[in-house]
Amino acid sequence: MDHSPEISLTKRQRYWFTHLQACEASGKSIAAYAKEHGLKDKSMYASKKALISKGVLSSTRARFQRVQVVNPVVANQWLIQLPNGVSVSFAGAVDERALAAVLNTAAVIE
Repeated sequence: MDHSPEISLTKRQRYWFTHLQACEASGKSIAAYAKEHGLKDKSMYASKKALISKGVLSSTRARFQRVQVVNPVVANQWLIQLPNGVSVSFAGAVDERALAAVLNTAAVIE
């Protein structure tokens, strides 16, 4: 059971609270959400600030998502797949002339 004191909101504050929750759930920015719903973004920002100061909303928002790199990039390792189906792979530093020679040769292999 929650024993925290009940915070009373005005009808207007409940209105903006509902929109701010919906905005957060949508993943959209306040500006984008406001435009989509015919609201003034300045009013949403002001209401958010007021609700944060009242302790109804949190001032932090998770803005980053955890990702997993499937194919990590390893320095100085190359794999080039040409439209003719030929693959060229090598490791180490490559100068422009050597790379052009390898790719030109591989491009004509059928």
